Amino acid sequence: MSLTVAALRQRAETAIVDEGSFNRSPLPWDMFGRDPSGLMHRGFAVGTPASSWRENGRQRVSVGAFIETALSVRLAYKLRLKDQRQSYDDALADEHTIIQTVVGMSRADITGLVYVDTPRRVVMDEGEWMLIDINFSAQHLIALE
Repeated sequence: MSLTVAALRQRAETAIVDEGSFNRSPLPWDMFGRDPSGLMHRGFAVGTPASSWRENGRQRVSVGAFIETALSVRLAYKLRLKDQRQSYDDALADEHTIIQTVVGMSRADITGLVYVDTPRRVVMDEGEWMLIDINFSAQHLIALE
């Protein structure tokens, strides 16, 4: 069975919402976090910045193509100004929860799903918000006809 990139993104987003601690942003992933006024505590957005054909995978019109899709989650955490160190640790705990949630989501039509890295953890200039980017890689089949 095939799985579209959009369906993969939606599945990750739904898994994080269903976890119960996080708030889905109305903004797309690549816009979320650009403007602090658009952030919400424990807000997140899921994006799929890239997909590529897996060289050792098959690609036939009748079967589909095996691809690898980058899946990225951006999390916003509002730091408590009086206790930023503890807030920072709390944000790291939320990062871990998201990693567990995405890696543990339904793998129907996914041949592989792994945590890749967290390339960015940054406190914004005002010191009020922390943004965390979390990357995963999913291997799946897409239909070609």
